[in-house]
Amino acid sequence: MTAGLPRSTNPDKAVRRAEYERSETERATRIAEAFPRLAEPIACIVEMEGAAYFSRTRQGDPKKLFKKTLPALRRNVQCLRPIAPANPNPGKAALTKRFADTDFATSDIERAAAALNDALRQAGHLPKIAVPQGIDGAFELITVWLVPAGERMIVPILIRQHTHEEPTAQLMPTPGSPTEHPMPLTALPEALTAGRGRVATRTSRAALAEFITGALALDSTADRLLLVRRARTSDREIWPWLQDSRIAFDQLVLPGVGMTDPAVTPAIRKPGDQPGLRIIRLRERSDRDAVPRSFGVTEELVRTGEESEELVPVTRYGRFSGVVQVGERVFWGINPRSAQNQTALGVTKLDPAEPGNRTKTCSNPTSLEIVPAFLQDGDNPADWAMYVHAQRRLHAHTTIATTWPAIAHLAELMEEYIL
Repeated sequence: MTAGLPRSTNPDKAVRRAEYERSETERATRIAEAFPRLAEPIACIVEMEGAAYFSRTRQGDPKKLFKKTLPALRRNVQCLRPIAPANPNPGKAALTKRFADTDFATSDIERAAAALNDALRQAGHLPKIAVPQGIDGAFELITVWLVPAGERMIVPILIRQHTHEEPTAQLMPTPGSPTEHPMPLTALPEALTAGRGRVATRTSRAALAEFITGALALDSTADRLLLVRRARTSDREIWPWLQDSRIAFDQLVLPGVGMTDPAVTPAIRKPGDQPGLRIIRLRERSDRDAVPRSFGVTEELVRTGEESEELVPVTRYGRFSGVVQVGERVFWGINPRSAQNQTALGVTKLDPAEPGNRTKTCSNPTSLEIVPAFLQDGDNPADWAMYVHAQRRLHAHTTIATTWPAIAHLAELMEEYIL
């Protein structure tokens, strides 16, 4: 089932393509015979080699075929690269990397655990969302995730988690599916592999803006938080207010409303106009225009000598984990440093006398820019930034902090079903 798809050596491109499609069809038929469609969705873990292996052996990677075929059989897919057998004669270096009381490397144990957690999420086993400090009663966590589907298409995904309801997902209506209602999260992979929710980026800006506006629930007074990824959402005039040069804290301008025409003053909504609504903008470290690479700075008291009791402050540079405020409403959520990526404490990017250090690639791992753009009166921006950062290591989410908060991480998992 997981063997590579054979690649044709025929010099004719059309013939090669036809033979590859035929092998895909044959493999899909075998999968459907082995795994008949179920009444309710479940999740499965497929242990298989990675793309590099199939490229090296000149075979086609079957991962896309699994992602396309199994959801239609009510089996959501999580892939896991094989766990290599333990070395029967390990050296000291290998032993230090073993997980306690096992014959497996810690990294392999962590990989397997992460794959299992991701599979459970896709089967609907999600932790109940935590209620932020100061919120009494029901609370809803929302994200809108825009996924490119080729050069001219995009798939907007809306996911909601509520303290008193099961999580749901929703896609945008399209000509092929003019009505899209909220669905259980477990049904989303099948809908995506069926091609639902694809809209043209250029011609659907107004519809995209309307879809995101619907996520805001403007007629509601319930406490709710919308997490928005800056990439893709603020581009192409979908939501200009999220751009760095135009964002005004606690002065909401709705999606789709232009902000470049000097003759037009956009309508501004304040917290009192939209009770219960909070909006936080997220941006990952890979967007280098926004999150500089830097190190934390700590000050420690050390003794001046072995026999001395006198303490003097010493500045040390190294990695920092937690939430750091770097602007009026801008915070960095920094995950704990990786054990495989150490940085000497003497290295700093903050010393102007050492400009060469600024080009070093050893940065804080998976730092996330967190901007509480729209809050209610009395809210503490730092508390809300910490709430979002904590979602990256939420109980029953993972012990290895993810790049995105739990709900956004779940949305990112769904990208693999858009083929």
